[in-house]
Amino acid sequence: MSAATSAAHPRPVSAQHAAVPARSRIALPSALGLVIAGLFTVLAGLNLLPLFWGVLTSLKSQPDLFRTPPVLFDFVPTAENYQRVVDSGFLGNMRISVFYSVLTVASVLILALPAAYAFDRFDFPLRRALFMLVVASIPLSLGAAALLIPNYLYFTRLGLTNSVFTLPLIYTAYQLPMAIWIVKGSLESIPRELDEAAIIDGATHFQILTRVMLPLTRPALGAAGVLTFVSCWNEFVAGSVMIDTPELRPIQPAIYNFIGYFGREWGPLTASATLAILPILVAFALLSRLIVSGLTKGSVKG
Repeated sequence: MSAATSAAHPRPVSAQHAAVPARSRIALPSALGLVIAGLFTVLAGLNLLPLFWGVLTSLKSQPDLFRTPPVLFDFVPTAENYQRVVDSGFLGNMRISVFYSVLTVASVLILALPAAYAFDRFDFPLRRALFMLVVASIPLSLGAAALLIPNYLYFTRLGLTNSVFTLPLIYTAYQLPMAIWIVKGSLESIPRELDEAAIIDGATHFQILTRVMLPLTRPALGAAGVLTFVSCWNEFVAGSVMIDTPELRPIQPAIYNFIGYFGREWGPLTASATLAILPILVAFALLSRLIVSGLTKGSVKG
């Protein structure tokens, strides 16, 4: 057979054999993705199961709580547990926790942006070592119990314990390293040519920071703010040790008050925990896309 004949009549068998592995290569990642998605769905359901059980428990009366065997839906819902939580002053603890968290978020964001800008844009002695110190402080802030004793001694000597500003100061110190790290990752993706163009136009570094960098780093600032708010809202150890006044006690130690000396009060305990979870669920439901975009902002530079 001549070369022209073979060029005019390509062999369909080899083309078919070549197409099969391509389809296999496409189908295998798709099947693997479905398996991973199903696995994460199951894990999410298992994580939500205690929350679902706690909400149902908070709606049960005292006799229904101790029925044997336990009932899931066969009970008459009641709001007596929530009424008892409200009567105990729990809403005041929620308000003071909102104050602590919002004040901490504002302090962290105000300090994190100029610090991250300095680490990313300026060259000064020990810059890399200082930034490594900031990064190394992130796991220490997550394990805040390790810092509790020295913090308590320092705050006692300064007379800052049991004050309305005690916890915001501690929370700001705990959360600032993580916020600097997140914002610096976002600044790394912003071209330095923007700084140079602004300097040519006569802008100062403060104007560059507020008018150029601040709008461009809003996703990162939002992500750092949400994570800071959640960490402050869920913090237990410092709030239970540093604060003795019931009116200044944050929400997590207030929940612990329903674990009595003679047994757990399951109705008020689950009702208070349900009320404490609601702001976190609302924050993540409204700002989840902001968190993802802020954390991935600095992953691609250009």
